[in-house]
Amino acid sequence: MESFPPTSLESYKSLARTWAATVTVVTTRRGTPGSASEGGAPELDGFTATAFITVSMTPPIILVSATTAASAFAMLREASGFAVNLLSPDQAELAGAFAKPAVERAGLWDRTPWTPDAAGVPLLGGTTGAFSATVRQLVDAGDHTLVLGDVTGLHLGQGTDTLVYHNRAYGRVARQG
Repeated sequence: MESFPPTSLESYKSLARTWAATVTVVTTRRGTPGSASEGGAPELDGFTATAFITVSMTPPIILVSATTAASAFAMLREASGFAVNLLSPDQAELAGAFAKPAVERAGLWDRTPWTPDAAGVPLLGGTTGAFSATVRQLVDAGDHTLVLGDVTGLHLGQGTDTLVYHNRAYGRVARQG
């Protein structure tokens, strides 16, 4: 086994890529239900995230790691609620779309099926499911912020398989046995 100091960014990224992770899209909205931007539609945003975990069962708490450079992060910092959408294996294109910078996502919400949760936060269509949450705590951690959320709703979607990301490629888990 070859060893490198953690200051070697490329070595750090290379090792991190070997970790397979579930792909999610974190969604949020600016304003309160019933409010709208000047165009008459709610101001929505979202970003693709693979750093998501359930932290606590009692009470139900989730955590997502968000890069502070993401355009959606500014809205998430201001929002009281968000949703973590668990993408199904056939939603790799959607994951790629939400991973792009905001300027490259123009019209994405017009092309993406979604429904609002009880707080008006968008839940993406065709997913395995989603967690709705209110922001409990934000913890700065280097170039990311850990967003802890109190789960306010569970939304079961279609199927039980989720999209995974491993070594710069989307895929699915192959079941054995």
